[in-house]
Amino acid sequence: MSDKIISEEELEEQSSKEEIAKENALRKHASDLEVYNKLVIALDEYIIRFGRTSNIHDQAFDLKLQVQRNRQALVDWICKIC
Repeated sequence: MSDKIISEEELEEQSSKEEIAKENALRKHASDLEVYNKLVIALDEYIIRFGRTSNIHDQAFDLKLQVQRNRQALVDWICKIC
């Protein structure tokens, strides 16, 4: 019986450590998502302000799409660990 109690306590401790690790990962990635969001907004501002007259319009647009895909991949990964 004492072995069973120890095992349950160990499982509870391990679960608690996993929850702390998840919370830390989510906190870190929440700030990463904020950076992605700010970058998309900045790229939008650039594209709108300078339009097609900019020599890097197409690259800025392509970069925005790539950042959005990366952001979505991060969101999907965060959902998996929750």
